[in-house]
Amino acid sequence: MRKLLEDNGSNLGVEPLNEQWPEPMEEPAILPSCLHQGTLMQPLQKLIRYVRDRNYEGIDLFDGLNSLLFKFTPLYQSRLFRLALIQFCKLSPINFRPLLLVKGGFNPKAGALFLMGNLNLFRSTGQEVYANDAYILFQRLKHIGIPRKVGLGWGYNFDWQARAFFVPQGTPNMVTSVYVGRALLDYHHQFNDAEALQMAIQISAFILDEMIQYEDVTTLCFNYIPGQNAEVHNANLLAASYLAQVLPYVSPERQAEMRQKVLKSTRFSVEDIKVDGAWPYGTKPFHRWVDNFHTGFNIESLVTISVLLETDEFIPILMKVLEYYLMHLFTEEGIPKYYNQSVYPIDVHVLAEAIVVFQLLRNCNMAWFPVRILKLERAMLDLVDVFQDPEKGYFYYQKTYRSWNKISYMRWGQAWMFYALSSCL
Repeated sequence: MRKLLEDNGSNLGVEPLNEQWPEPMEEPAILPSCLHQGTLMQPLQKLIRYVRDRNYEGIDLFDGLNSLLFKFTPLYQSRLFRLALIQFCKLSPINFRPLLLVKGGFNPKAGALFLMGNLNLFRSTGQEVYANDAYILFQRLKHIGIPRKVGLGWGYNFDWQARAFFVPQGTPNMVTSVYVGRALLDYHHQFNDAEALQMAIQISAFILDEMIQYEDVTTLCFNYIPGQNAEVHNANLLAASYLAQVLPYVSPERQAEMRQKVLKSTRFSVEDIKVDGAWPYGTKPFHRWVDNFHTGFNIESLVTISVLLETDEFIPILMKVLEYYLMHLFTEEGIPKYYNQSVYPIDVHVLAEAIVVFQLLRNCNMAWFPVRILKLERAMLDLVDVFQDPEKGYFYYQKTYRSWNKISYMRWGQAWMFYALSSCL
């Protein structure tokens, strides 16, 4: 695997695999995973030391607008300048943030991933140190929630300029709120914490009150940002899967209404899947790409919704999307592509999400292509070694066609790998 990455892509095919898949089995064959405590605890322990030494804080891939050098200048008022500044910080293999006066911080989504990771570690090892860290992370998340007219939300710790809209710091978004909600539910399940459960329910109230962008008799789409028209499938399905998780904690009357919204939301997104199983990022003309990790998020959501709602409605669709994911979004050697038509950049976030997806499929007995999944898991294990800094223990950001970007991003890289590796324990 290391040699493949050093060959500047000469051995990495980008064409779809020609392998003919067998028909999915009703009862997937279960092969032992190579991703387990015996193989992953050592790299995870290195990462644990790294993030603890930094108090779970650091820089983010999209935090360029935190630059004190520009924040209070007229340039900052320009949408094009804000986009350029974010892209410069994101794409540069050299970390210019110290020169731009961008400081690291505590990112709520990273905090949620670290919280769930520590809970996984506590369940696996029984060591109180992980329970203590989980408690501290829970308290930190609790104090940075964003009260809304109805419920609670969470957002990023920086201003953010997307192509379609500007999002000031302090604005809740769907993805961050859902991951915090998942972490709060996990914390409640582990410690029977009533406050965590109440906050998790408040997130569902915020979603239902502010985040419905579109609804008709049969379909519904949840928004990414309050008040913005952005039909993005992973955000829509994250909302649906989260509401499915919250269903047991609301009244029977409310359950019926929420269940219908979950189904309508899921139907909206699966209608956009292409005939071959490719799933575009969103419905807008500039959101029609197909990439690895957003497809992985959508697979996760379909699995969660199918299991929690005890419905087979989306199983054929899930099989088709999973087959496309395994055939077109990984190379023959098992290296995860970024987009369906290109391998590079090989990205730590893509690696982490693939590990999470495979583990969830195994846990839910939905690994319908077990031989292929096992091969990909072996490749993931090799990549964990290649991407981790041997001395410091953090994970590099990306391998491009010609070089590495070895900047350490706390949310994009460290938090996701922390959560992914811990989920295999």
